[in-house]
Amino acid sequence: VDAPTRIVVTSENFKTALHWEYPPMSETPYFIVEIKPYNLGKYKNISACVNISAHFCDLSREIQDLFSSHWLRVKAIVGSQQSEYVETNEFILQKHGKIGPPKVYLSRHNDKIMVDIYHPS
Repeated sequence: VDAPTRIVVTSENFKTALHWEYPPMSETPYFIVEIKPYNLGKYKNISACVNISAHFCDLSREIQDLFSSHWLRVKAIVGSQQSEYVETNEFILQKHGKIGPPKVYLSRHNDKIMVDIYHPS
């Protein structure tokens, strides 16, 4: 069984996900994603990403420590066979995550200008 390819972690405004590619097949491939936080020192399943058919996994609730290293890995399962795991490079949310600009709204009320600023979403 082929291993997933082009695995990449994306993070914008604390919405973090692992994405990968997999070739089309006649039988539906399923995937298992695991995470290894630095302080744990070993991989554990991400319960929401076990035997999934999607080619991504939402990690937003998995990474609590912004400054700690994390590694992720994914493997494919087709029928009774499975691929080797494919591992990401080190991911540190504070270093690799992106924060978009805030939303800014301007309005005029008589002789005043009102500025409303909201967190990026």
